[in-house]
Amino acid sequence: MSDTKHSSPKKSRIASISGTASQDFEPYEAQNPIPWPIIAIALALTVWGIITLVTTSQMADSKPEVAQGPTGADEPLSSTMEPAAQDGRQLFVTHCSTCHQNNGAGIANAIPPLRQSRYVLANAEVPINILLFGIQGEIEVAGNTYRGRMPTFGRDLEDDQIAAILSYVRESWGNQAPAIEAQTVAEQRQRFAERTGPWEGGAALAETFGIPASTRSSTRTATNEEDG
Repeated sequence: MSDTKHSSPKKSRIASISGTASQDFEPYEAQNPIPWPIIAIALALTVWGIITLVTTSQMADSKPEVAQGPTGADEPLSSTMEPAAQDGRQLFVTHCSTCHQNNGAGIANAIPPLRQSRYVLANAEVPINILLFGIQGEIEVAGNTYRGRMPTFGRDLEDDQIAAILSYVRESWGNQAPAIEAQTVAEQRQRFAERTGPWEGGAALAETFGIPASTRSSTRTATNEEDG
């Protein structure tokens, strides 16, 4: 009995202490402060982001609108340029100088010269049609006879390009003949719209356009008339 009496106060005191501890206990974490360099970096990044956002927005608002051209605005200028604006010399170098040379002298015994050629200086219809359809067979130029073939350019070149080339040739290397308009080229193209092959040498040009196939006969005739 005595043991029971002595143990009771201890148990009650322990229980009292346990109960008090259980009721008053609250969990907690140790508060570790964030290092100030990290805070400074975070603030700097925040400020930088805000400034970038505001600047980008202002630039977008102030950027002028680019006017959109009508459909076809990017087409080659050659389709809208006047014939006079075509570079006749450059076109000649590109398409003709391989045979006729840059100085129009041609190649001896192979390619006739363009300098003082009666076919170049003739009525505009003659050189236009030579360039449009080409020529093959025998042709006499400057007293020499040539047998060859000039290619057809009518399928590859526009009217204003042909006009530019011929105008350049008719005004270069001592040649003096009027320039040729694109409209004149268009008229000749339409005139011989059904033609599919090149001209058969100087004889065909003489028959169609009345230009002498040879200057030798005319020279002999003039000499005979003077003798008479």
